[in-house]
Amino acid sequence: MMRIETLINAYIDANIILILAFAVWWAARALLRRTGSRHDYLLQLRLTEGFMLVALLSPVLALGVAWVNGTLFPDQSMNAADFVIAQYLDGRVNMPAERFETLLGLRQDFVADLAALATPLAQAVAALFLTGFVISLGRMLHSMAVLRGVIRGSFLWRRFGRLDLRLSDAITVPFSTRGLLRRHIVIPSGMLADRHALRIALAHEMQHMRRPDTEWELLLVLLQPLFFWNPGFTRWKSGLEHLRELGCDQVLLRRNRVGAREYADCLLAVCRRSLADRGTFNMVTPKVPFLTRAKGRRNLKALRQRITAISGQRRGLARPGLLMWPTLLAAAFVITLGANSIRKPADWSQDRLMLSTIVNLERLQTRNSGLAIPIY
Repeated sequence: MMRIETLINAYIDANIILILAFAVWWAARALLRRTGSRHDYLLQLRLTEGFMLVALLSPVLALGVAWVNGTLFPDQSMNAADFVIAQYLDGRVNMPAERFETLLGLRQDFVADLAALATPLAQAVAALFLTGFVISLGRMLHSMAVLRGVIRGSFLWRRFGRLDLRLSDAITVPFSTRGLLRRHIVIPSGMLADRHALRIALAHEMQHMRRPDTEWELLLVLLQPLFFWNPGFTRWKSGLEHLRELGCDQVLLRRNRVGAREYADCLLAVCRRSLADRGTFNMVTPKVPFLTRAKGRRNLKALRQRITAISGQRRGLARPGLLMWPTLLAAAFVITLGANSIRKPADWSQDRLMLSTIVNLERLQTRNSGLAIPIY
């Protein structure tokens, strides 16, 4: 049973860290919008990937911080629960000690109930999570099967090392993906008739291959069944996908290999071809290792944002590292402190022993006050 409780606690901690990291990322982007990097989408993309990497490594970083804190400041705890207990013992929280201790133990009690499915609430939470996990996992497996069918049904056009260029009649929008050993760029067969559009599409997808775009998306797609309900994870994932396309567009335009007007015209031509072939704007979005479809307004909004960004193309900072690394280090500091603060506290710290003593004294006082005094 203890093993299950440990897994549940680790899962809860991971979700808290994700929400915290997303909040820090959102605040950092809001600050960037007030600087000259507002339209530097490649810088924002790198920062987003850096924030995600820090969130993934935060449990390890938190262990390092805890060791340093225990070595240099053995009498000071960085745990959030210990901090709250210290505030209570200093008289800053007006509450009976027994009630305060009960509030501190709510999570521990809930985890114990959830591990044993001891209450209707725990059973309902477990059933909802299992249902959402199975549905999300089923969608992922279905997308994998669809993608595998597209790859198998495509024609191998060119091969460069571990990269395959393929042609397919089943899609209307080019996309890039990868397997365990090989990478794939799949181009609609009809695009061969338009050499100009083909050149732009290949340049765009090759840029995705130069960066770890497909690897990041693969990781996030695999994690999605676990964090399907977490708003921080879903918003962060969609934000990374959006910045990835904008950043890729920006790199190609900065290289001056294609003009903004012809690049935007190529995007519009691909969308018109999708409408003509499918009868509806239902394009296969070129962003994921597992084939994903977006319909209607979501696609139109994404297309509008890309066209707007291309039309208003601006140069980024000459030395973006001067802004990226301090921002990333500050974010890593905040996220690591947050991860360390939610670690399991020491069970028998001095403050906790004092709180336990106060609780026992309150109980003893309550019991004594309830005793009837005999009158002779």
